[in-house]
Amino acid sequence: MAPGPDTVVIVDRAVIVVAVLIGLMAMIDTLALTIRTSGAITKRLATSLALFNLVIVFARLSNLIQAPIVGNMADKTVVADPVIQDALIHGLLWKIHIIILATTIGTALGALLTPTFMRIFVRLIEVFDKVKTLPRVMLYLLNPRRWLRLPRYLSHPFTPRTRDYLNGLRRIPLDFIAFQVLVTAFYTVGVLSTIYAAALEPSLRATSVTLSGIVNGIATLLLFILVDPPAAMITDQCINGTRPVEDIKVMNTYLVVARFLGTILAQFIVVIMAYWVMLAAGWVNQVF
Repeated sequence: MAPGPDTVVIVDRAVIVVAVLIGLMAMIDTLALTIRTSGAITKRLATSLALFNLVIVFARLSNLIQAPIVGNMADKTVVADPVIQDALIHGLLWKIHIIILATTIGTALGALLTPTFMRIFVRLIEVFDKVKTLPRVMLYLLNPRRWLRLPRYLSHPFTPRTRDYLNGLRRIPLDFIAFQVLVTAFYTVGVLSTIYAAALEPSLRATSVTLSGIVNGIATLLLFILVDPPAAMITDQCINGTRPVEDIKVMNTYLVVARFLGTILAQFIVVIMAYWVMLAAGWVNQVF
């Protein structure tokens, strides 16, 4: 039996599962920003990048689970009754906002865990330098005695040094931090906006869900042209000694702040991007 316009459930099992997985991905992606900092501290940037791939794989596996669940949300808005369909589409938009909120929460958790993770990651780099291979690093981590030592790496996220990093904005280029806000916002709504577009225009549903690239593509261009090069330059300068290591810590702090602000901005652009996807889907339909 189809739900009535007054019985649309917003927070259902699918939303909870997706919100948890998206939040986990956001937390890990935020922690990923410590790669450059850990590499600069240890002077082993390439090693830190290789080690973090071990962690990021688990976040990407969660994406394989949540993606079809989100797609199914759009499928369930296709009903014969237009009144009920409008209610379901409105409910879908609320679900999307909740999922984006989970991204914000995951980013905030990642920010709070950043000092702790940085210390753990520096230690892992040292371990890798001794054991030489990733399988041996994994065996090292599987030892229960190692986990008992975890509390010694816990760090308070708010310290006088944190305030110093926040006051050091003038030490890094401001424009690429602003672009990081946009990168995060576009990446956050990339898939979600296509799902909403598919619900708004069911006749072009299959076309819409394949067009996340026109949203993520904006983020990719901004990232590789305007964000990554300055960040890489600052990292190299810190490793080479032409900049103090504190500069990369300032950069890391503001990149985390930018990610958090980007997830908030995503709440306001998801509908705009959905109509952008619909416009592109309509053009594809007319031309081909």
